[in-house]
Amino acid sequence: MSKPEGRSRRSMEEHDWVRHLYNRRVQWGLDTMLFRRNHPMEWKRVAGNYQNWEVRTADIRPSDGASSHGEPETLFYNEDMSVRLSRRRESMPYFYRNCDADELHFVNRGTINYETDFGNLTVGAREFILIPKGVTYRASMDGPQDTLRIIFESGPEIFVVPLEMVEPIYGKGKPALKPESIIKPELRQGDPGGTEFELRVKYRGAFADFLGETSSISYAYHPLDVELIDGEIPVFKFSLDDVEKLGNTPVAFLGGAYLDHPENRAWTMHVTGGGVGSAPVHRNPDSDELRYVSCGPNLGNFLFTPQGVDHGGGRGYTRKERNRPAGPYDVGDSISAYTIKPLKGSPQAYRWAAPYLA
Repeated sequence: MSKPEGRSRRSMEEHDWVRHLYNRRVQWGLDTMLFRRNHPMEWKRVAGNYQNWEVRTADIRPSDGASSHGEPETLFYNEDMSVRLSRRRESMPYFYRNCDADELHFVNRGTINYETDFGNLTVGAREFILIPKGVTYRASMDGPQDTLRIIFESGPEIFVVPLEMVEPIYGKGKPALKPESIIKPELRQGDPGGTEFELRVKYRGAFADFLGETSSISYAYHPLDVELIDGEIPVFKFSLDDVEKLGNTPVAFLGGAYLDHPENRAWTMHVTGGGVGSAPVHRNPDSDELRYVSCGPNLGNFLFTPQGVDHGGGRGYTRKERNRPAGPYDVGDSISAYTIKPLKGSPQAYRWAAPYLA
């Protein structure tokens, strides 16, 4: 990025300008820094939908927190992705198969045992597990406990962002998610017993408009009776702590793309390292940004920025003493989903939403 024409770095620092990043196609397009006289977020008033929002989730109670037969609560959605909140306290008494979307579960609190067609994995706090479309699974616990999960459902296939995709941007010589940090499941040993098992299948095609999107199938044997696997294992887990972080620069580590057009990414997932840094105010005109706060005093909350809305925590002045003091979100790291298609908030999300200067 070049500095303003005719200005040296020293002369730039003598002015109290605001650095404002204009960025196309979620960091893979035009990247321009503007130096403004006034802060673009110092508006007198905003009325309407087009602004930054904070959704506080402390009082949102999904039905899976009250009943083992319950389900997570959908908070945001579009044609490609939905984002759901889960507070499951007990094991699922049924098995589940999503035939509409890949699922990415982020366990923020608690420990959950996942049984899948491809084996079992125990997923602890701050770990992700990817469950591809069409894979049968069950989430169980050793005993009742308070958990907090964010479940991302993606119609486009979820993939790990390769080195060649981020190298031109970050120049680190390694991918954001190191291959050695990916852990695959192990097959169950022995017969688990039982005489009847329920499998719930989600599929929105066929006659779903009349019969509903969820079907129930009963078996007289355990649905996860695989004895041998010959081929790839698509289920895996990894820790958020294993993802490369570059302070306030977002690092893409996962993405979603349709199989027939893999080059057209529907969304990407990034992580920022938090802390008070020099991140400028920025504007992403091609994507909505949904940030999930994974730690700190506001753990569990979402910050939502519609495409083209200026955001960046109110920082950006060229004179560092003008940067605002640390706030409650300047702690730890946050996970951001950048979606090309606009996200919509559910009635439950709107109930707990408030405008936010983010």
